[in-house]
Amino acid sequence: MYEIQFHPADIRSQVRYYFLSRRVFRWLVAAGVLLAALMLVGVVLAPLGIQALLLTGELRSLRQQNQLQMEILRQRESTLDRISKAVDGARTRQRQMSLILGAPQDTSGLGGFPVEPATEITVPEAAEAAARGAQLDTNTGALLTLADELASFALAHDELTESVPSICPVPVGSFVLTSPFGNRVSPFTDKTDFHSGLDLAAREGTPVLASGAGRVVFAGRFPLRRNVGWWRYGNVVVLSHPGGFLTIYAHLQEIQTRRGQNLTRGEQLGTVGNTGWSTSPHLHYEIRVTNEESDEPVPVDPRIFILNYQWTGHEQLLVRGRRAPTMKFDPIPSIVK
Repeated sequence: MYEIQFHPADIRSQVRYYFLSRRVFRWLVAAGVLLAALMLVGVVLAPLGIQALLLTGELRSLRQQNQLQMEILRQRESTLDRISKAVDGARTRQRQMSLILGAPQDTSGLGGFPVEPATEITVPEAAEAAARGAQLDTNTGALLTLADELASFALAHDELTESVPSICPVPVGSFVLTSPFGNRVSPFTDKTDFHSGLDLAAREGTPVLASGAGRVVFAGRFPLRRNVGWWRYGNVVVLSHPGGFLTIYAHLQEIQTRRGQNLTRGEQLGTVGNTGWSTSPHLHYEIRVTNEESDEPVPVDPRIFILNYQWTGHEQLLVRGRRAPTMKFDPIPSIVK
């Protein structure tokens, strides 16, 4: 048996006595030791718990920041896609203008090598985006260099720049391409033949425009007895442009110019019609170029020259270049030369 006495601070108060059996005393001692141990463990683990809570909050914040950064990265990638398409389009247009003007340009070493970002990036997606951005920066710089060269060439050859047939001969949005340049099945003979221009179907009376500055060398209809093939063109206008270009506008309803007249690019010379060998109203449009091998102007694909309209397969047209295949075509009649 154990006795515990409690003496109050006030001496007038009664002393209290507590009697504990050995068993109860052992339980109290055990409980005290356990409580002390728990308090000790709490003292040790409390900072760790607080740190864990802080780390959990920080981890949550980092996850949110990571999601935000990934969303920003996706937006940057989308922007890179748009810029890359714009640069590719500008490069195609630069190649086209260089081709039709005959401007020599050396593209070796311009934008053709990979560029590594200046800093090391551990996130694969971000590293790829940074590499794309660096490559795009290089390609853009190369394109600006080529554009400067092309601009200098154009300034030094202003007459060629004004005269080269570079716009669509009918207003954009008013036509449908029904027969492209090259081999086709003739609607009259049902045999394969070489089509030396473009057939642009449009409403009768649609304005026909000079595609470049030039002089009218023929306006009317070719006499049947002089040339059957050209008589089939119906009402036709032929322009001669500096730089060795000829443009032909056939099947016109009205001719609104005369031989010897000088036209500027975009000036109306007639209207779409259905004259000659024609199954429906359309404009037959040709570009012929005098090459180094012969004085006879050779048909080339007009789509290569038209800058204000984007054709399907535009890049492939440029790869093929502006030389026509070796096909039989009607030469320019002497009445035009």
